[in-house]
Amino acid sequence: MRILVISNVYPPVAFGGYERRCAHTMRWLERRHDVLVLTSRLKRRGLSAEPSVLRELPFLPESPLGVLRAPLESLRAARTVRAVLRRYRPDLVFVWNASNIPRAAVRIVQRWDAPVAFSLADHWLGYFAEGDLFLRQLVGGRGGLWRVWSALARLVNRLPSLRVELQTPLPVSLTWDSGALRDLTSIPAGVLPVLDRVIYPASDNEALFAGIERSPAARITIAYVGRLEPEKAPDLAIRALALLRDRHGIDARLVLMGTGGRATREELETLISGLALDGAVELRGQLPVEGVAAGLAEAHAMVIPSRWQEPFGLVCLEAALARVPVIASRSGGMPEMLRPDVEALFFPIDDERACAEALARTLTDRAGTEERVRRAHEHAREYSLEHYRAAYEAFVEDARTAGLSAQARRSLST
Repeated sequence: MRILVISNVYPPVAFGGYERRCAHTMRWLERRHDVLVLTSRLKRRGLSAEPSVLRELPFLPESPLGVLRAPLESLRAARTVRAVLRRYRPDLVFVWNASNIPRAAVRIVQRWDAPVAFSLADHWLGYFAEGDLFLRQLVGGRGGLWRVWSALARLVNRLPSLRVELQTPLPVSLTWDSGALRDLTSIPAGVLPVLDRVIYPASDNEALFAGIERSPAARITIAYVGRLEPEKAPDLAIRALALLRDRHGIDARLVLMGTGGRATREELETLISGLALDGAVELRGQLPVEGVAAGLAEAHAMVIPSRWQEPFGLVCLEAALARVPVIASRSGGMPEMLRPDVEALFFPIDDERACAEALARTLTDRAGTEERVRRAHEHAREYSLEHYRAAYEAFVEDARTAGLSAQARRSLST
């Protein structure tokens, strides 16, 4: 089968696990299929040419400049994707992530004569038009100068290379990272699901994390792994650490493993000083996976305080594999993966007091914590790479069949 994969970025360009998992999945599918990846031009300078990766799509950040560029770049993306479709003639088009690339190209793919599938590990489908700098102008709704800009966008959309239409339901097969993500995502009018499946992610480092030799540090250590961004709530982890000291009398340190913008880092450093936590919080920055494994080996607990709705939270799985107790916000798919009070402790989103209480319980109730860790480790082994790969193998075959059947029914009805 010829599979055309469309993604906003593709390794070695990556923002996190979503993109790395795309590369892992495509490498696995290449064992049996012919796979071509079409991705954005972001950071392509200096990268070696790859015969199976085309870095040709625009990447449009949410910015005034991005808004100005959006009509022309959408036109270019439409021409690019049409040229690739004509040349490659895929049996299946697999859209992995359409964030920050012109979604006009995705809509054109939907109108092509090949079955289409979406892999959904975040919420981009739920704001398909509203989250696109060009398509949002077509749906209108804003006044003032925006009305003029929307009128110009509609004129551009009349060009033969575009003519994007958003309302006609077109068949798509969907795979979700979790049932929670599916429940939280609204399906836009232009998407007609013909196959709907949840495939839980797996860590491509499962052997490394499962093989960690636990050696907790002399001082109680709480680990945080993730980007230092507001939606991941590293600030809440810091406040919970202060409450753990002030309300529960537990002296601990917090190790933050992850990178973030300069402004966020400065805000965290100010918060640390303001709570008199100097020396109790360590910002280790971005680490290779071996460095993360070493950090988990010394940790007494892992805190995952996300304030946005995490589609799945792979770090939950990796902590469970490493036999590290998990304390997480009740966000998205994380309680779906590890059962509350059975395999992990959860607290309401943005509730630092409840987070501190869950940490205190974890650190003081040794028997209960050990039982949750044992159950979590056993359960995490069920999210194996073997199962994940087999599920995606089956999905691409079923998506092609479902898409062809839907196209046949549509042809008969017209």
